Amino acid sequence: MTSNTAKILTATLLTACALFLGACDSGYECGINKTSYNRIKFYNIDSNNIENEYKFPDVLTISLLVNGKDSIVVNHLSNASDLQLPMSYTQECDTVVFCYENNATDTLYIKHENIPYFISMECGLAMYHRLQSVTHTNAFIDSVAIINDYVNFDNNENIKLYLVQ
Repeated sequence: MTSNTAKILTATLLTACALFLGACDSGYECGINKTSYNRIKFYNIDSNNIENEYKFPDVLTISLLVNGKDSIVVNHLSNASDLQLPMSYTQECDTVVFCYENNATDTLYIKHENIPYFISMECGLAMYHRLQSVTHTNAFIDSVAIINDYVNFDNNENIKLYLVQ
């Protein structure tokens, strides 16, 4: 066997292996994030009754209470005007606790419906949510408005959180 024949045979085998291994790919990317996030933006109303985006100057820690257990999801957040929180697949009410730098706390109770979303046979289900209501305590939270009640994988704002000035 000549050197050229060996090179052609090697190249043909490598090409065949690459085509064979490439054919094994199902084309599905199941590594996508299958968690939908509730997007909350912070606002305040100034003395002229104008809505303004609010950035927390102080340090803020945010916890989720799931099945009676506290899980810190954001620790020492500062200079932020929004946040994205995962939602519970199994509960119909998420409890979000805001712990401020001065040891005051506020709690949001986010009632929602869980909506299974079929992605594919290979990737399974994801969970979307429909916000039904939000109640809260009033240490620094003045009011809350649901802007987009459908929580899925997009980056749309779901909740406006108005803070006391």
